Amino acid sequence: MLNATVSGSFHRHMGAITAAVHELAALSVRVLSPADPRIVAYQGEFLFVASDPIRSVRLVQDRHLESIRATDFLWLVCPDGHVGQSASMEIGYAAAIGVPILATQAPSDLTLRQYVKTVPSLATAVRMIAASPQRRRPEGILIDPHASVEKAHYILERIGAALTRPNGFEEPTRRVYRDIATLQKNLSLPTYTQ
Repeated sequence: MLNATVSGSFHRHMGAITAAVHELAALSVRVLSPADPRIVAYQGEFLFVASDPIRSVRLVQDRHLESIRATDFLWLVCPDGHVGQSASMEIGYAAAIGVPILATQAPSDLTLRQYVKTVPSLATAVRMIAASPQRRRPEGILIDPHASVEKAHYILERIGAALTRPNGFEEPTRRVYRDIATLQKNLSLPTYTQ
């Protein structure tokens, strides 16, 4: 499954950002941030969305940057060409770490435009990224502790059951090693599921 992060001006383009998040989900792409773009609070001009687990501007922005780091591509929403200051920083960050930046509309800013590949649609972007060689994701600290612990417990219980209870004709070795590999993969950082 592909992962994406969505950037854009929450003040000017929240409707288009929400539509992009829903369209990505419909295309079977996991949106790491903002996973749930409903505005629930604000601090000054900074808007918090429902998927922001905490209300700290710095920690929310750091988490968004970690999402970009863990993503297959950054989807930029700028239907009128406007890119706010935070989204500009996010484009720079994505460019610096080699994350592809895609949009249907190029930014108005000439410099930012050099880093954004325009495509006809979000579906085209997803197909393009899916067909490209997967980049190695750098280590990071993006983790959802509740979901990760719950999933780890489930896998450990399955391993325990396979080792202690006979399961008919099925040889438990392959299943146990497959579960161990899944557990190791899920516990390696970055990990986030929504």
